[in-house]
Amino acid sequence: MMNRPALLDTTVIMKITPLTLALAFVLLLLSGCATGTVLVTGEKRLSIPVDRVKLYHATPAGKFDVIGIVNGASAGHDQGSLDRAIRAMKRKAASIGANAIIIQGSPGQSGSGAVGGYGGSAFFAGGFLSERTQVSGQAIYLHLEK
Repeated sequence: MMNRPALLDTTVIMKITPLTLALAFVLLLLSGCATGTVLVTGEKRLSIPVDRVKLYHATPAGKFDVIGIVNGASAGHDQGSLDRAIRAMKRKAASIGANAIIIQGSPGQSGSGAVGGYGGSAFFAGGFLSERTQVSGQAIYLHLEK
């Protein structure tokens, strides 16, 4: 009977496992995962589709109710990161029934970005330096005139 080579050599798996884990961690950091948070400060409404949430850089004309504060963050510090952070923030606003967000701060502010606005911050994780883009705004329900 002829000996067949094993389909999986466990010694090879043991040798590449730490490398595979390190590469997976790096890919996770660079994948552009976006997260969002919400703090409800007003009356929560029924959720709406995300595409109905509009962004404002200044207080819009008309009557509106403040529902809460929303934040979005994404790995990286480029336009794609900003887009992902804004999408995450809009998802959170839609989940509490806000149809608009008044952006707090303005693009180009740097620093931790922890309170109000757009900012970049760097953090050290597992030996890799990564930047994060953060946005913040006031989630509102804008009463639309008919």
